[in-house]
Amino acid sequence: MSKPLRRIAAVVCAALLASLVAGPVAAADYKAGRYAGTTSQGESISFKAKRLGVKKFDYTVIINCADGSQQAIDGSGGSAPVSDAGKFSALFVGQGITSEVRGKLKRKQAEGKIDTVGTAPSGAPCSSVVDWSAKSQ
Repeated sequence: MSKPLRRIAAVVCAALLASLVAGPVAAADYKAGRYAGTTSQGESISFKAKRLGVKKFDYTVIINCADGSQQAIDGSGGSAPVSDAGKFSALFVGQGITSEVRGKLKRKQAEGKIDTVGTAPSGAPCSSVVDWSAKSQ
């Protein structure tokens, strides 16, 4: 594992540990289980929600590059703690691409954004901000 990935993993683990040590967690108003939906680009997104966090993400986004090209980016795995308000943020880093999946769970629904930045094979900068929504399965 590269040094930046270890650092990100350490930050995520520390945030999860801090949320567990801070005291009893108020039950957020969302259903635990599998969620699946689509992005504003028509691509798929899914993840598993539990009382203390979300995990097992699987999503695809298309990023636009300054050289006119587009790239399909697939993200999978990862986890993040869920706040008392049902909010979460998961960071995915790999091969010149960084994505942050932010979201909010409420009852049997979830919605959020995926911010992605990276570099095309040509060296051109690429980015995309995509909305997403999902429902409990």
